[in-house]
Amino acid sequence: MTLSRRALLARVPAVSAVAVLAACSLGDQRTVVDVRAFGAKGDGITDDSEAIQAAAGALRANGTLRFPRGVYRFAKRWPPGGAAIVISGISDVAVEFDPGAELYMDNLNPTERTGSSHGLLVRGPGSRIALRNVNIRWADGAQRSLGDGIRVEGFPTAGDDPPNGWSGPPTPVDQVAVSGCTVRSSPQTGVVMLGVSGIKVTGLRVTDSGADGLHFNACRHAVVDEFSAVNTGDDGLALVTYFAPGAAFDKESHTFSFPELTEWSNADFTVSNVNVFGCRANGVRLAGATGVGIEGLDVVGVHSGSAFLVDSAEPGTDVGWNYVASKAVRLADVTATDCDMGVHLLARPGASGDQRFTDFDVHVHDAKLDDCATWAVRAESLTGQQTSGLRIDNCSVTATSTTGGNGGVGIANARGISLGDMSIRHAEPVVAFRADNAGQLAIDHLSVAITRSEPPETAPGHVVVVDRSDGVIYELSIGWPAAPSSWIPVRQSAPLAIPSLTVTPPVVTAAVRRP
Repeated sequence: MTLSRRALLARVPAVSAVAVLAACSLGDQRTVVDVRAFGAKGDGITDDSEAIQAAAGALRANGTLRFPRGVYRFAKRWPPGGAAIVISGISDVAVEFDPGAELYMDNLNPTERTGSSHGLLVRGPGSRIALRNVNIRWADGAQRSLGDGIRVEGFPTAGDDPPNGWSGPPTPVDQVAVSGCTVRSSPQTGVVMLGVSGIKVTGLRVTDSGADGLHFNACRHAVVDEFSAVNTGDDGLALVTYFAPGAAFDKESHTFSFPELTEWSNADFTVSNVNVFGCRANGVRLAGATGVGIEGLDVVGVHSGSAFLVDSAEPGTDVGWNYVASKAVRLADVTATDCDMGVHLLARPGASGDQRFTDFDVHVHDAKLDDCATWAVRAESLTGQQTSGLRIDNCSVTATSTTGGNGGVGIANARGISLGDMSIRHAEPVVAFRADNAGQLAIDHLSVAITRSEPPETAPGHVVVVDRSDGVIYELSIGWPAAPSSWIPVRQSAPLAIPSLTVTPPVVTAAVRRP
């Protein structure tokens, strides 16, 4: 017997009937699964957990999971699948929030305020996954713990054997688009992607996350544009691939490690228009990455780290995680204001002399670094084993600090560091440029201007200090209109050459002090 459409719907419970209608195929062959059709109220009070998970479970290929305008409260602790929305083993799907729609994660531990799930979780295998205008907010008071806003777990397929520790079949994820999304107050990372390829992130905003704002591990072929991170608990943007003696997998964290840079070491990234404010670690951090171009980075108020950090760590050093030195990194049009440090190249080599942990390739062009508390620019190795691979062009620094590195430029235990046009403007006659154990240093033009209107009560110190270093500063110009004639602006106890040295005013009788 053939039933009419009216008769069919008459035999179906009311909620299910709406769900059938919501999932009808549209003209473009894409079905829409509406969470309200599964009983979600979206009033911010009702617990919509069951309805949200039922709707997500009904999503199939060529389908869109839709959240109409409203606040959808998810209160279920430790939900099945580990997230409010789980997309596992599906391709050609989308999750879309209408304007004014919000997923409100209210499933924190009521006493400890720790998280019990992620917001949206994508697990491979899967391809062509679009997340549009997803808006997720956690309840107030979340402590750093389980709970990423958006989490994508893939697998770095390179045709080789699976990493050590991997169990089960490969689960690759590729062609993931995240557009216009917002994550607020997540207990862990705002958005994290692990072992994912073909990524496009546009218009993402992360605020008050417990950990990084946007984090990548073992990913490749990515475009990130118009990303902002505000008051995150760790880095604003992090590209981190860990080191292990052999390819390895950590099941608990779903992170991948490699013995060297590979095509999956956060490789082939194009990043533009990034704004970071007030994060508790670094604005942008690269560790174990290759082929990364960043243009348009603005970092303000990072007081516990650097605006831009590129670092390495060999096993046995002072950190729990390890990373090889990053290569083919290009940063252009960067501004840092009121940060602890500006641009920082940091090597933590062990005793082995392994150059994987010391030899970087980082090029910075057009940097404006203002009011950094410690260093505006710092290139260093934490041991006597020298690091290398930093070139900076067209960099201007303004500083007022008189502690740490005085907000200036410092090079220590490094070789082959190259600076183009470097200008430093400081409010006080303190060390603004320091080189210590720097080999083959090459600086086209270094200018230091002191703005203090009168000499200090005590004898002013040197503003350029060079120890145990060789190479050349082709042009060095130093100016301080209020300088006393007794001022000696340069202290040099090294064979570094300075073919052209200009000091103003001319009343200064001795420009350089040598041992």
